[in-house]
Amino acid sequence: MDVKNSEPPRTAVVPNRNDVLKQGSLQSFKTRRFHFDTDVKMKPLCRTLFIQFFADLNFYFDNKYMQEHPIKMKTFAEPFFAEEGDICPHVDSDNPAYSLGKSFDAVALCAETVFGISTLFPWQRLAIANILDAIRAEESIEQQVKTNSHKDPDADCENFERYDQDGILRGRQIVLLPTGAGKSLCFQVPALLLDKPTLVIYPLLALMQDQYRRLKEAGLEPALFRGGQTPEERQHNFSLLKGENGHQKAKLIIANPEILLAGQVLNEIEKIGIAHLAIDEAHCVSEWGDSFRPAYLELASIIKKLNPPAVTAFTATAGDAVLSRISEILFEGRAHIVRGESDRPNISYAVRHCRVKQPALLAELAIRKRPLVIFCATQKETERIAAFLRNTLHDKNIRFYHAGLQREEKTEVEQWFHTHDSAILVTTCAWGMGVDKKNVRTVIHFDPPPTAESYVQEAGRGGRDREAAEAVLLWSPKDSEKLATMSETQQQRSMVLRDFAESKRCRRTVLLHALGEKNAVALNPGDETIACAGCDVCNGTANFFCADEKALCNFVQKNNLLYTSEELVDQLKTRIKYWTAKDFKFLITELINTNILKESDSFFRKKKLTLASSKPKS
Repeated sequence: MDVKNSEPPRTAVVPNRNDVLKQGSLQSFKTRRFHFDTDVKMKPLCRTLFIQFFADLNFYFDNKYMQEHPIKMKTFAEPFFAEEGDICPHVDSDNPAYSLGKSFDAVALCAETVFGISTLFPWQRLAIANILDAIRAEESIEQQVKTNSHKDPDADCENFERYDQDGILRGRQIVLLPTGAGKSLCFQVPALLLDKPTLVIYPLLALMQDQYRRLKEAGLEPALFRGGQTPEERQHNFSLLKGENGHQKAKLIIANPEILLAGQVLNEIEKIGIAHLAIDEAHCVSEWGDSFRPAYLELASIIKKLNPPAVTAFTATAGDAVLSRISEILFEGRAHIVRGESDRPNISYAVRHCRVKQPALLAELAIRKRPLVIFCATQKETERIAAFLRNTLHDKNIRFYHAGLQREEKTEVEQWFHTHDSAILVTTCAWGMGVDKKNVRTVIHFDPPPTAESYVQEAGRGGRDREAAEAVLLWSPKDSEKLATMSETQQQRSMVLRDFAESKRCRRTVLLHALGEKNAVALNPGDETIACAGCDVCNGTANFFCADEKALCNFVQKNNLLYTSEELVDQLKTRIKYWTAKDFKFLITELINTNILKESDSFFRKKKLTLASSKPKS
């Protein structure tokens, strides 16, 4: 992939407001009126983002201009609302999650308005998403703890969402991007969207000064800590940290390892707390830490002391040995890896629609190659599915893995999986933190992840040896129904997975489009897209109905009003491989509840099953 921007990179400066309006990026702001009702209910983080962004607009455009050209909140703030049904914009698009426009995309709008960057690369999106998701996950856990503090402290955590448990680990990441690919934006953009500041550690004074200059040109006021500062300079930067003496609180803190280890600066930063710690030129950890910059070997102690929700190491040059050393020093060998590539042409995507997932999973395992990874939503689910598969398949080469295991247990499972080519690993998204098994042939999602970014990264666990691999998503109507219970902001990202699963578009195109790869999308109806390297839609094997539902409906149609639910279970439970009586009971109940099947109320055929409509669903 060409890593150069479609537009030449330019110095990030605050755009002139008239030029911005002329270009149209903020044209819609001109004619709208703003009214902020403090009683409007928003999710805490979303509400903060909105208030902060509105404050930033006032800062960039001056108060008088904002009063003359106020913003209509109901239009601007739609994606920030948490209450379902409060605001639900109508959008005509085959991919509604990504067609609301840049004015509804806080990340893209921040990149363009503040730094003058009109397009973010997919890998920038992935890195930024991991940072924001990790911070949101920690906040969610803290809220869960506060909410459940009156309950038994030993109560099971099964009600915690998957990305509240394990998703926070995505915040421990190493980002490998080629020179000029926009690493700085990966921490600059989220820094402006977070409550607490971002600490950026550089190896050289020249890099620190260059970053400081660029941020100042963008209209920001970073705090800079380096050796040789006067007491007045140091005090000025402490004032920026705390927002004292008329200063806005600094969104970014620039420092080097040595000044942090000196003590005073680190203690002051610890007092205010940080949301994100970024380490630029992270290959220095390996290349210099063992020789003339021993302070780099102490970065782990800095991370431990500050304990930020997200820590990111950025580098453009890291072979396997260097990457392993960075991961070992900074993350105890358990780092999430983001590389500067979006499409993985050796991975073939497929979706299997079903009402009952366990039999569908067994059917997939019978035809897929190993080593194989199965992603589940929760820690408890991984243990249940692993036990189910071991008992059903009588196979000892099946284990589970999640963030709740002890360190020794995790290490044992990782070593076992690395050395077995017939292994099946059932896991949450925690797998992959420092684990890089290159020859995984199949990745199956028993439960869908919450976003396209998560799916791309988890499916990308397969085929790291660049040989052919398959990614299979099990999708049920209940997965789609869950989207309706999410907040508007969450739905915008999660709807891409529904588009991926249910639309008849190329699976690869949907994913690449969601990651900002515009070249993967047909410009006009009927136009050819970039040739798909492999998906079930493009190769003609995709089905967009639940095969188990259709088979049962066909059987009921042929045996109309002959069996009750119990009688039908007895008829089928020994006929179909992988299915149990419990599975059939669940399926029949589901179809009755959704008005696909119905029970007769006639006297002679009481509770006998028939189709609710004249034809089975196809």
